[in-house]
Amino acid sequence: MRFTIDTETDSYEDAIRTVRAAYGKPQPVPGGRPVVLPEDVVWKPPGPFDHPAWTEEMLRSWVKALHTVEELDVVWRVCAEPGPPGIRGQVIAEYISPELTGKPALTALGLVSRRMNTAARDLWTRGMPFVIDEVKRTRTVDRSVAAILLDALSEHPLWPRLRHHSNPPALGS
Repeated sequence: MRFTIDTETDSYEDAIRTVRAAYGKPQPVPGGRPVVLPEDVVWKPPGPFDHPAWTEEMLRSWVKALHTVEELDVVWRVCAEPGPPGIRGQVIAEYISPELTGKPALTALGLVSRRMNTAARDLWTRGMPFVIDEVKRTRTVDRSVAAILLDALSEHPLWPRLRHHSNPPALGS
């Protein structure tokens, strides 16, 4: 890939748009976060803070923005068991890195989680569309969010490389 930015005629914003487009990153919305209408909200993170809500379009865009099998495996593993009590971080870590156990697996999960959070921030959200309980060390996904994420996963180009690509979980009522 090759592109040229003329520093005399192209603005900084033009250059950033070109680089983001070249790497398939979503373009920032002029003026900041896009307007989210109440009827479009699928999930809003619980808590005392006013964290941005997620729409179906944002959830699907987030999955498209994930670029590694490990990131997608995290989504699949969390969505495989939606709702409380959630999935423990150690279980997720050893699922995405079966060759590792204990602290090395958690360290690998931390690196993957940072990339997933970066993809979420590009969509003007605070973090992943999961409830993360640091005390219990769990990640919990809402059932409605899980259904959308699993559908988006099945359409992702890396779906055939996921560990359970041929066996998507069925969400019961």
